[in-house]
Amino acid sequence: MKLTNIQKIYASNFLTGLVFWYGIEKLFMTSIGIDAVGIGAATVALTSFLIIFDIPSGIIADKWSRKGMLAVSSISLALSSIVLGSSKGLSLYIVGSLLYGLYIVCTSGTYGAIMYDTLHEEGRSNQYSKINGRAYGLFLAGAGFGNIASGFIANHYTYRYSFFLSVIPCLLNLIIIASMYEPTFHKSIGKEKFFTQVGKSLLEISKLKLLRILTVVVSLLTISEYFKLEFGQLYMLRYITTPQSIGLLWAVFAFAMAFGSLVAHRMRSRLTVLIGLSVIPYFLMSIIDNKLSLVLFMIQAVAAAALINQIETRIQENTPSSVRTSVLSVVSTLGRVISIPTTLTIGWIITNYSPLRAVHFTAVVLGIMFMFWLTTSRSIPGADKL
Repeated sequence: MKLTNIQKIYASNFLTGLVFWYGIEKLFMTSIGIDAVGIGAATVALTSFLIIFDIPSGIIADKWSRKGMLAVSSISLALSSIVLGSSKGLSLYIVGSLLYGLYIVCTSGTYGAIMYDTLHEEGRSNQYSKINGRAYGLFLAGAGFGNIASGFIANHYTYRYSFFLSVIPCLLNLIIIASMYEPTFHKSIGKEKFFTQVGKSLLEISKLKLLRILTVVVSLLTISEYFKLEFGQLYMLRYITTPQSIGLLWAVFAFAMAFGSLVAHRMRSRLTVLIGLSVIPYFLMSIIDNKLSLVLFMIQAVAAAALINQIETRIQENTPSSVRTSVLSVVSTLGRVISIPTTLTIGWIITNYSPLRAVHFTAVVLGIMFMFWLTTSRSIPGADKL
């Protein structure tokens, strides 16, 4: 049976997520002597790389080939897995993190753009939110299965095996990507120079008030996402300690985000509710210091994934194809700029105090985000539904 382009994008998303070291990464880092401050330093190195190269990669994807960028991303993920798994200290780990950063910038906005353009050519771009939710859900399902396996692989073999086995899905993904069809209508729209393309991307964001507001919201939300992804396992270690249990919990985390992506299109007119549900669990986690807080952690993951889906959908719907990937890259870069000092702060708080204090800090940031949305969205009639 011949797969359609959307089905190939689904398969590629699943294989991209099927990484066997996500669920035990921080356990591996601590096992080779990297503490929370070191984790923060590695995250800052990665984030700095993303800030420098995310926008150029988005422009390259728009001007060269989105399919080509996906192929580069798969190769980069394979190489980073090898280097990270070979690390014996922070220095080499940072090198592997930079290769992982290349994977991220090559996929940032690229899957969404090639998906939206495919749907546009098929006359069903109005289904983007639903189909993108499925694709991201499959990516997270792949990550979930990888997380489940990671704890058992680490327990029966070593942490390093989890990294090296992750190369296999990358090679399978390359085969899928090579068979994809890339929509070409976006290529005929313009051949602007780099700074012209950046300027057009910023103009698209600045000229629509809703996009300006959502850019601030997603930038502040990025801080909580960094806490979950970079320090979430250290937070879980406060309540559960075995590698198998952490791997399973990280799988539940991935499945929670997958569920949020799958149901996001049903929350189209409930943007304020989604923002509220992304904030309230952190405030409850701040005062509940037991295993129940892990349930709240998962609830917040569902809401945040649905919120990110809806924000991205609005960006896709309000930007022209010629700068679609570039605009998404600009938005994600702004969030990463903010995340650098906050990530270092969170790492310092965890090292000198506790993960619970880091939750307090993150809750305050999200509270500011919610108040900003409530205050500014009032000036846009029907902001929830736009």
